[in-house]
Amino acid sequence: MAANISFKLSGYPDSIIRHSAAASLPRAGAVISNLKGASRAHHTQIGLGTLGFFAAKRNAPDWQSLVLVSNQHVLLAHDAGCGDIIFQPGYEEQGDQTVFDVSHLNAIAKIDHTGMCGHYHYAYPGEPEKPYFIDCATAALLLKQTENPLRIHSKAQYFTQVARIHPHDTFEGRELKVRLPGRSDTIWGKVIDCEATVETVSGGRCHNTLVIRAIPDDKGELHPFSRKGDSGALLVDQYQRAVGLLWGQHMHDPYIAYACHIHPVLSFLQIIPWRFNFCAPQSTQKDMRDAAEKIHSIPKLFPHRMEVR
Repeated sequence: MAANISFKLSGYPDSIIRHSAAASLPRAGAVISNLKGASRAHHTQIGLGTLGFFAAKRNAPDWQSLVLVSNQHVLLAHDAGCGDIIFQPGYEEQGDQTVFDVSHLNAIAKIDHTGMCGHYHYAYPGEPEKPYFIDCATAALLLKQTENPLRIHSKAQYFTQVARIHPHDTFEGRELKVRLPGRSDTIWGKVIDCEATVETVSGGRCHNTLVIRAIPDDKGELHPFSRKGDSGALLVDQYQRAVGLLWGQHMHDPYIAYACHIHPVLSFLQIIPWRFNFCAPQSTQKDMRDAAEKIHSIPKLFPHRMEVR
């Protein structure tokens, strides 16, 4: 569901990749693109997606170098591959066009793990292994912590922990409520299925998919849960827990969206999520161990419920 948007690039650059990350710190929930469409002659579309969250590789010595996580179909749009640059571009919409500001293309990362858009076999503790559809990839951040100590003061918590959505969380009337953080408008949805088989436009089948239906806001108005460009966004529940990664929307029902479970994504990519919006101060091995323990802990199936308002 990466947005393919007609655009013009104001002052078309000859060498896009020379723009540095110093212009803007990477931000979870921000629009991202590899801008490959912009570098091809006569190409009139460009894929935009969303930066889901930050993470560290399991074998990393500390939190010094982070990666950003999004959908594979976002990071690898237009045949991108390892080493290609990911941007957090500055832009504005003018009618049906998206106008990019060349001075604010903001190169923030380099594709590091091409990931997967397919089925990954994963087993929750005490359960048999099952195929989970995942759409994910990573890009290593270009800006290292030591190069910008000011980011220490911009550490805002993005979510509190990682959790599983269990079939019991989809019982009618007791559905888990979720949202996409980082958006200017907060739209809530409820998870109506966590083991769905979704058929794609090409006829492929995506097993064990999360299905989210939008719910009316405080005024009783119903808005689509997701929109073009939300691909790769993190799914967070009403308890501030990261539970999934958005990858698609129903073709005919704008109020239905699809996401992959978070644990299979973390397992396949071999990463430990960073719970904050950007980098943290110098960390220790203890920080890594504590984070790993939180990932592997499965929450209670019936947490205390609260109404979202």
